[in-house]
Amino acid sequence: MQTRHETEVVVIGGGVVGCSIAFWLAKRGKDVILVDMNAPGTGTSVACSGLIGGTFKFPNFYMELSIRSAYMYPKMVEELGEEIGLRQDRGFLSLCLTEETYKEYSSLREEHLKSPVYRGRMMAPREVWEIQPGVSREIVGAHYNPDDGDCEVLRLMYVLIRACQRVGVRMLRDAAVTGFALGGDNRVEGVVINHDYLIRAPNAVNAAGVWATEVAKMVGVTIDLYPDRGQLLITEPAPMICPTPMNSLKQVRTGHFHIGTVHELVGFDVSVTPTASARMTKNAIKSVPIIADLAVIRQFSGLRGMTRDGIPCLGAVSRVPGYYIAAGHSGITLAPVHGKVISDLIVDGRTDLPIDEYDPLRFERKNGSQS
Repeated sequence: MQTRHETEVVVIGGGVVGCSIAFWLAKRGKDVILVDMNAPGTGTSVACSGLIGGTFKFPNFYMELSIRSAYMYPKMVEELGEEIGLRQDRGFLSLCLTEETYKEYSSLREEHLKSPVYRGRMMAPREVWEIQPGVSREIVGAHYNPDDGDCEVLRLMYVLIRACQRVGVRMLRDAAVTGFALGGDNRVEGVVINHDYLIRAPNAVNAAGVWATEVAKMVGVTIDLYPDRGQLLITEPAPMICPTPMNSLKQVRTGHFHIGTVHELVGFDVSVTPTASARMTKNAIKSVPIIADLAVIRQFSGLRGMTRDGIPCLGAVSRVPGYYIAAGHSGITLAPVHGKVISDLIVDGRTDLPIDEYDPLRFERKNGSQS
């Protein structure tokens, strides 16, 4: 097969995670080619609400990694050289509309309190209204986490793309990975594109999002990751009455409300449905009554890459030297830490962050297959 390119690392997937990894690697001196089956910045990363943080992510080690990554955002923005609409000065609210929800969130908080990095607390209604005047006067309270926030995902995505290009990352669009060239010791030697040509490289990073399972199968690795469809609504703008990001509902700086979200197991179907729109709107009005008076101007969907155990895959695949995986839900939150960890592993051969729990081969061990 013809070798069309040679490089040190091929990053597969042009979303926020893939671009963050490519940027970190190039900043640390590696020659990087990023490939995407469509075009960078056209997938899940631009079809989500852009929340950043660790609220109610379990086990606690996953919450801690998420908060660590959230802390990395200001420095990453500085290095990217452009603003991404980052809001980390107001924290993050999860509203309680019923006593049952308040008890549930209080119980979840008790579990998080076992971690030394967690700083969340429960709020009474009056305290919520002081920082979020637009929410319903019928709420029971809220959970508040000062370490969480959000960003503008479109800005983040295209700022990352420009930053990658600035530091020398070569980006190939319409470049579907269809196989790998492996050496006698099962070591990565290259990536096959469109059944047509080879990019010769000793390292490959699977950051293919919802397609990561298929890309892993190409080297004989099984990861239990599947697509989970979410749908989002955007309303016409309103006066700023909810400046603090909330779970499944936020008002952005332009005044528009972003309303989510649903979890639908429909394979790779990215269509939108009136049923989901009606359900999301009804729930949003319960939280912020003014939404009843606002027109919805856009509905769209995206596919989350979810693992069966809810924990991302992050790290090297030990039996395929040179092959790395960074995939799983919460890519916006984890993009900075994914970039650090994968660049650490490729450049230094180790990372100072604890990642054993994210081992991509854990699914095979659990099922008693290859190790």
